[in-house]
Amino acid sequence: MVLCFCPNPSIDKYMWINSFEKGQPNRVSKEESYPGGKGVHVAMGVKELGIDVAILAFWAGEEGKWVKQQCESKGIACYGPMIDGSTRTCLTLKTYDDYNETEFLGVGPLIKEEDFLAIQKEFNNLLDKVDVVSFSGSWPISAVEVSYNQFIFRSNELKIPSFIDCSGQSLINALDISPFCVHINHFEGHDLYRTNPTEAVNKIIEKCQLAVVSCGADGLYLTDGRKIVHALSRVDKVLSSVGSGDCLMAGLIVAFSKEYDLLDTAKLAAACGAANCVRIELGMFHKRDVDHFERVCETRIIN
Repeated sequence: MVLCFCPNPSIDKYMWINSFEKGQPNRVSKEESYPGGKGVHVAMGVKELGIDVAILAFWAGEEGKWVKQQCESKGIACYGPMIDGSTRTCLTLKTYDDYNETEFLGVGPLIKEEDFLAIQKEFNNLLDKVDVVSFSGSWPISAVEVSYNQFIFRSNELKIPSFIDCSGQSLINALDISPFCVHINHFEGHDLYRTNPTEAVNKIIEKCQLAVVSCGADGLYLTDGRKIVHALSRVDKVLSSVGSGDCLMAGLIVAFSKEYDLLDTAKLAAACGAANCVRIELGMFHKRDVDHFERVCETRIIN
């Protein structure tokens, strides 16, 4: 089973507005809500590709119950404590002007010490059922110090491969304890190393066994430390790119679970990211789209 650790799930809401007027009332023509948070998107992608998956998260208030119910309705087991407060809402604008796909990312509930201890205990209890664990996204505001490090360290102790996708200090801290796989986008790579994607992926692989830098419409760079593969699945018409990095992460995990070689891993990961772009649902894809983008994926070995 794959376990997706998502400390900060969300309700992802699309709002369609013809044009966004600053400082004025804006009438919404349509809205849709989806279960969200980076780890939730990863889990939905893994499930769509036919691998057993579960989510570990903090679930807060009626909003948290709704996200949990939506995931469970897709056959994804959900674990983690119900806590005080409200699971966050993240809003994406769909407009016909420059504000299209502007995102407003909610805060989430306050994590107390007892909440952190509860999720730590549940994580440890689940590890005897887990083959791969992923860690994705930000943490909510916390009254205690929180990080992925102790969870990655415990996974390493049990030789359970850990896949991580985060940024900032969380990423820097995680690199110090050598997760199995690290995925970042090219903006994060530039912030961290002040260099281009191929150099960034070479830097990251010094800290892990599999490294990926995704570059949006320019595809991804994947390395195992011996060679770098560039993979690109071209998308003619992008409906939404929100969550494509999480879908790419799902492809990486499934490829690893199925023991794909480096080239086929890159193809599947790129295809999953592209497949997300041709559906309006936030952070979701359909396997038949993935199959198409795998077939047309362009790959080349850098070295």
